[in-house]
Amino acid sequence: MKSGILTNAGKNYITQCVLENKGLDVKELVLAYIPNLNESAVRDPNETIPTSNIVHRRNIDKNGFIDNNTVAWGVVLEEYVGDFDYNWVGLVTDNGTLLALDYIPIQRKRAGVNNVHNRSFVLQFAAAAEIAQINIPAQSWMFDYSPRLTAHEKILVANTLSSIKSNTRYVNQLFKGDI
Repeated sequence: MKSGILTNAGKNYITQCVLENKGLDVKELVLAYIPNLNESAVRDPNETIPTSNIVHRRNIDKNGFIDNNTVAWGVVLEEYVGDFDYNWVGLVTDNGTLLALDYIPIQRKRAGVNNVHNRSFVLQFAAAAEIAQINIPAQSWMFDYSPRLTAHEKILVANTLSSIKSNTRYVNQLFKGDI
C-alpha cells in the first residue's frame, strides 16, 4: 500500500531538474515526531518540513532504482543513534525542498547494541530512474530479511512442536501412572 506522496514543491523541483537536464539531488531523510499524527490521514501535498518537531536528520547513504518508474533512497540509523520516536518521514533535496513525505506508525529508535534501523523512501513516477539519474539497482544495497525471517520461523515452529510432543508424552505418562 502506497501512502507517501510527492509534495507540490517536490513536483516543481522535479520539473525544474528535467528542464535543466540534471538529476535529483536528494540530500537527506528527515525524521520528526508529531504528537497525535494519524498515520492514516491524507497527506497534504503543500506540507512543509515540521522544523520544531524534527528529531533526527540523516544524509542519504544509498540510492537505487527498482524499475524505470521507481527509485529509492536509504539510510542506516546505526546503533549509537537515538533515543527518539518518529512518525513523520521527509525526503529533502540539496536546496532544502521537501520532495516527499510520509506518515508512519510511531517508531522507537533507541541507542544500543542491535538497535539499527534501515529506513528507505521509495518514490514512483513516470521515468523516475532516468529523471533522478540513478543507474544503480536498489537490490544491490537493499537487504531482504525474508529468508532470515523464514528460517527463524521454521526453527520456532520446530521447537514449539517438539515442546508440545514432549508435554503430551509427559501428560500421557502422568495419567497412566508411569510417573
